Amino acid sequence: MQEDEEDLDDIYPDARVKISKEQFSIYDLKRQYDKRQKIIIAPNFQRKDVWKPKQKSELIESVLMGIPIPIMYFFEDKDGKRQVVDGRQRLTTFFSFIDGGFKLNNLKILKEQNGKGFKDLELVHQAMIEDYQLFIYVIQPPTPENVKFEIFDRVNRGGTQLKPQEMRNALYQGKATKLLDRLVKFDCFKQATNNGIKDERMKDKHFVLRFLSFYMLYENWLDNIEYKSDIDDFLAKAMEFLNKSNDDIIEKIEHIFKTAMLNSYKIIGENGFRFGTKEGKATKRITMALFEIIAYLFSNKDIGNLDKDLVKKEVEHLKSEFEQSGTFLSRIDSSTNVAYRFNKIKELREKLLS
Repeated sequence: MQEDEEDLDDIYPDARVKISKEQFSIYDLKRQYDKRQKIIIAPNFQRKDVWKPKQKSELIESVLMGIPIPIMYFFEDKDGKRQVVDGRQRLTTFFSFIDGGFKLNNLKILKEQNGKGFKDLELVHQAMIEDYQLFIYVIQPPTPENVKFEIFDRVNRGGTQLKPQEMRNALYQGKATKLLDRLVKFDCFKQATNNGIKDERMKDKHFVLRFLSFYMLYENWLDNIEYKSDIDDFLAKAMEFLNKSNDDIIEKIEHIFKTAMLNSYKIIGENGFRFGTKEGKATKRITMALFEIIAYLFSNKDIGNLDKDLVKKEVEHLKSEFEQSGTFLSRIDSSTNVAYRFNKIKELREKLLS
């Protein structure tokens, strides 16, 4: 049941923001999730932040006591499906308990309910849970993607602040997230990076997505998408593009990534994405901006067929030039620095292939 709409023009004067405040019972939300599949709870969202049994039991206890539950946030797409932004653990707990997923334990106030599952409760208590009303803010179309991203960031600052890639992974579920899941598990990726890009906080997916996004940009795959120094907005649009792409495009992207990793390892070895390499040993961590441009060079299959020593010498020379340029130290994501790096690597590609 929709109650009212809030005008947030004073907060975002240059953006079209539409947020409605709605109220549903737990039973109705579960029906929307189970039967109508209208609610989407991202399976990889905050995987390491799962509630413990005590937290789940206390939430159910709070409902039985009539304690208000904090408001939740959903994003609604143009098809009417709603992505849970804030409230995932609460909804998962409610749905799981009703389905018999766990029993109450360690309750301090309603001790008589300890050891009971949903079906063990008295009917009046089952009804209290199913009829309990939850309030939800729904961010609706045509709210721009960059504004949605900003709202998501602010909503999730209460606990452990999410990294941008974790937010993208939650907001843009589909072919893009599935593709990234596959690519970061490739042996050629782990080999080419010497396992130097960890999966903690989705850092590995962030690296891979940046490379793919800039590849698509500089190979003219992204119609009407420009890079204007806003990396988060750009990567979000790239994920949207992948989500809408057919299977042939996804397969081609996968092949390009594999080619880039195999060629880079074959020619420049396991430390090719690092600065400061001496005697074959890495002295610094993998540099994200270096990873995306070197991978871009080696995504060309013909580069892999050239004289290995010649290519390696040219790449190392360019890396030295890059290291001295300062474009990898500050304002890394400015459109000027990004254009400088990719123009340089494209010049090298043309030189090698000429």
